[in-house]
Amino acid sequence: MAKQLYILSEGELDEMFYECLAERVTGQTFLRDEEFRLRPGENWKTAMAKARLLVSRFKHWKEKQNVAVIIAVDNDRAPNHPGGKQYPRALHRFDQNKAPRYAALQNMLTEDMGEDVSAWPVNVALAVPVEMIESWVLLLLNPQREELPPFSEASQLAHLYYGKTPPPQLKDLRDEEAKQRGVDHLHLFWTAAEQPLEPAMEASPSLRMFVEQLQNWR
Repeated sequence: MAKQLYILSEGELDEMFYECLAERVTGQTFLRDEEFRLRPGENWKTAMAKARLLVSRFKHWKEKQNVAVIIAVDNDRAPNHPGGKQYPRALHRFDQNKAPRYAALQNMLTEDMGEDVSAWPVNVALAVPVEMIESWVLLLLNPQREELPPFSEASQLAHLYYGKTPPPQLKDLRDEEAKQRGVDHLHLFWTAAEQPLEPAMEASPSLRMFVEQLQNWR
């Protein structure tokens, strides 16, 4: 019987990408009849609240359920991600003062469902890309590419970080990749999700962490 899959993410494109990876890694098919979205402009506090609300649906079950959950939140330069990286320049204090995201999600899960992951009533995987989903997409398409930039676009923080006009950032590189391939973002993300996983996992510890959690679903 197909497993029910719930994905908390930022949009339909992200949902497709994560579901495709889950199917590839687990060899399972999934049923999807509900959507859980983070709206544009919602902050980390809102994302955490929605994740807790989703988990609250399942935490009181005693028996193992045919249910799986993916909680997907971009890291966005939050510190102390176990799959994080050191950048050549110090990030602005705005980023340095962010609450660690991966640890907060892990703690929420263990507080609600216990320390023994094997005893949880549902399968859970955390997708927390360093620094955002475009990082994983770009590395899947080309694991040998040069060091990825830390920002989504040439924002004010990016200007402060570089001290001059920033080079192309993650969404710029995504757009360049799509243009070179002659595809839209949907087909770009789909193509990335179909690429060999191991080379990109070597280049991205945060992707490896997600894939290894999916492997435990089997």
